[in-house]
Amino acid sequence: MNITDREHLRALFTKPTNYINTNRGDAYYRELYKKMEKRLAQLKAQKPVREAEMKFEEYLKVWELTRRDFLKWVSATTAMLMLPPQFEPLVAQAAEVMNRIPIIWINIQDCAGNTEALLRSYSPTVDELILEYLSVEYHEVIMAAAGDQAEQNLEKAVKDFDGKYLLFVEGSIPVGMPEAFTIGRHPKTGVEHVKHLAEHAAAVIAVGSCAAFGGVPAAYPNPTGAVGVMDVVKGKPIINIPACPANPANITGVVIHYILTGEIPELDSLSQTKVCLWIQNS
Repeated sequence: MNITDREHLRALFTKPTNYINTNRGDAYYRELYKKMEKRLAQLKAQKPVREAEMKFEEYLKVWELTRRDFLKWVSATTAMLMLPPQFEPLVAQAAEVMNRIPIIWINIQDCAGNTEALLRSYSPTVDELILEYLSVEYHEVIMAAAGDQAEQNLEKAVKDFDGKYLLFVEGSIPVGMPEAFTIGRHPKTGVEHVKHLAEHAAAVIAVGSCAAFGGVPAAYPNPTGAVGVMDVVKGKPIINIPACPANPANITGVVIHYILTGEIPELDSLSQTKVCLWIQNS
């Protein structure tokens, strides 16, 4: 079946969403707490991917956010992750070690709207501060490097953090007209670019409706054969965070969950996190 035809899309979007179990019992949460404590201890023992210019507390001051603002965010995020209140100290610790997780962020067939939404925020939230604190090793929109230097930086990041980095993809992927997107002096198509980076990633996060399901570029008659990441990447954990632009709280929630557990969150039939659904429907 052609992955861009109407029957495929109808089947994809009419699957039932999985049941959300928000209370798994005391024994489950005791074991989960121990697992998260162990995971955080391992991350704290590691050096940051790159030494931050400022400590986390200093970021709060620069962004004019109080410790109270942060603690309110911790409570809300703990609830968003469907965890009991006793997990709040662990969520706070997870936020402070987010610079231990390397990030590679690429843009394919898109308007960079998700990136722009974060950059242009007038009243920054704690979620946006957290995303600023991440160790972003490569991001075509915001980095200073270009040309050969950019390609070298990307390949160095892939080599240094092979199997450890989270790959964020923004934009749909043109499979029907691969030449509609090429990048670099040694050009790769969007399909080749995404597949190469996904192969070496710990997980792939499709940010925004274009990366998740094709978005506007996939609208009829879809001249480039635009599709979402999950139609191209196979054999890797894929998380869809739709919306245009994606909610920063959804992005932060996914990363926090990965830091706490070393695993991706529970997904529904469309590879969306149940955290995303909870936020979007609340």
